[in-house]
Amino acid sequence: MTNVTILGAGAMGCLYGAAFHRAGWNVLLVDVNQEQIDAINTNGLEVDTRAGVEHLPIKAVQPAAADGTADLVVLFTKTFQTDRALEGIAHHIGPETYILSLQNGLGNDESVARHVERERVLVGVSMLPSDLIGPGRIRSHGEGSSKLYPAFTTDDSFATQVVDALNTGGLPATLDPDIAAAIWSKAIFNAAMNPLCTLTRRTPGFLGAHEESQAIIRDVVLEGVAAANANGVPIQPEPILELTEMSAKDHADHEPSMLQDIKAGRRTEVDAIDGAIVRAARKAGLTAPATEFLWRMVKLEEAKL
Repeated sequence: MTNVTILGAGAMGCLYGAAFHRAGWNVLLVDVNQEQIDAINTNGLEVDTRAGVEHLPIKAVQPAAADGTADLVVLFTKTFQTDRALEGIAHHIGPETYILSLQNGLGNDESVARHVERERVLVGVSMLPSDLIGPGRIRSHGEGSSKLYPAFTTDDSFATQVVDALNTGGLPATLDPDIAAAIWSKAIFNAAMNPLCTLTRRTPGFLGAHEESQAIIRDVVLEGVAAANANGVPIQPEPILELTEMSAKDHADHEPSMLQDIKAGRRTEVDAIDGAIVRAARKAGLTAPATEFLWRMVKLEEAKL
């Protein structure tokens, strides 16, 4: 049986942990939130989807209590917590362990490569919604899928096993050799939608209903695509713009993680999303004024905390 450890047992980590559990993998949820850990261990993980409500018997522990060696670590911590989180389970990572980053933003491949051999780094994107509605309880009532691939090699044998398990467990997933384009596209999508939801304290449905937000979204998408193309990642704006429209309809009431963080008084990942796109644009001799404005505004929100 494959041992998979979900590092960061929040809304998304629990959603993926549930899928691996359904697929028959041995799942361990690792988090620093003791209330979350206790709720999962006492009542099981509650997963509310359109298919119904499940209570799954999955073990949850603090990092120091992660025993044995993981075959796969799926990383769902905040980008600025990557090094500390992986150092906290270093005893749980062996020479054969793979690490899959499904984190937001750009540059996660190199961050993970500081902790395992480069051929064992997998990266991906998830376009699935998930909300933490209470300790040990998540809700996911929208459509979406995942893409993943090795970050530095073309040997996709283990990545194929991961994709098969996710599909078996009810989360649509595919291998994508052009994973860099997928990661950039999601970062651009997030750079447009997440700060606007955060600054307005509204969800995607609100953004989709107003010309003002739609105009800003388009500007940010075009700036991000230009930055990606200038950095050697060829993508087009139309699919990303279509995704923002789909989000406003299918995920109309979903609170993105950036909004959840500000409401909870936590630091956001805006530096790894909007900030990273602005830095990439500058590196290529471009500017990204709309993206930079959203970045700076969210940093001001953080400064108020």
